[in-house]
Amino acid sequence: MANTLEFEVGAGYEVANPPKLAVGDDQPHQLSRFFTVLATDEHGVSVYDGWYGEGFSSLHLPHDVLAQLDVTRLPSRGEAGAADLANAIATSAAAAIERRDQVKEHGAAEQSVHASQRFFVQFFSGQIRGLASKGLINPDLAVQMISLSTGVELAVGE
Repeated sequence: MANTLEFEVGAGYEVANPPKLAVGDDQPHQLSRFFTVLATDEHGVSVYDGWYGEGFSSLHLPHDVLAQLDVTRLPSRGEAGAADLANAIATSAAAAIERRDQVKEHGAAEQSVHASQRFFVQFFSGQIRGLASKGLINPDLAVQMISLSTGVELAVGE
């Protein structure tokens, strides 16, 4: 059985079998396989799991939900955050170049650069959300990086 005393703010966790949860007006939300603890209180924990509703969103997991989860803390990577970010950029760039080449092969040379830029933004945003949900970078930083890379301002809040 999990409790809030076991959770550390800023740490990343992995959920073995993430359930669907009722959120807001009983809208189902598939809990991600990874989440970062943002805050703990006497009712449970607030987490970030890579989900964007209206921008950056956190999710409160009450004690009864926590008790049902099979959760493992991810090992701290220390200074590896910069390496993870560099890898996310490199992976995203490589995927975007591959996308550009695919579009070019289909005779749309003029559209290939735009397609690769759009693909880079989408791929990079996903990479950043993943790093933040695993506790490898701060979720607030993830929102700022996605806003900078996409030009879309995301609202920060619950």
